[in-house]
Amino acid sequence: MESSYIVRDEIVRVGGRMMRSVALFTIVLTMTTFGVCADEPRRDGNWWTDQSQFMKTAYVVGFFDGMELGNKFSYWGLTADQGETCNYFIVKSFNDHYSKFFSDITSGQLADGLDNFYSDYRNRRIKVADAIWLVTNSIVGTPHEELDKMIESWRRNSN
Repeated sequence: MESSYIVRDEIVRVGGRMMRSVALFTIVLTMTTFGVCADEPRRDGNWWTDQSQFMKTAYVVGFFDGMELGNKFSYWGLTADQGETCNYFIVKSFNDHYSKFFSDITSGQLADGLDNFYSDYRNRRIKVADAIWLVTNSIVGTPHEELDKMIESWRRNSN
């Protein structure tokens, strides 16, 4: 009879430790989840200037990869009823814009252009994806007057 009490007490003792471990694990998991699910910082010039050179280059490389995947997303969902005509125009539009704005730009060049763009404090509220559009326009030679109007418009509309 006494041995059954010892076994039961051991089960309670081990079970209590296990319950505390499970509770601690649950608390840590919950706190970690809230950290992961928290709002990401706004990716604008203030965010950009806080990044290391490695992170800036990595971001731009990811941006290029995202463009490629986004291009595929734009036509993957088309049905046969929509025909090849729609697909043709989507692919043509992407290819034309990519050829004009991105085909001869390196990740390092684009990161340097963003550094230069954000060196003007007035551009800091412009999101990085929009700034990439403005920087690539500058690189490919969009006339200064037109580019200045584009930048001013993005400054006014960046919230």
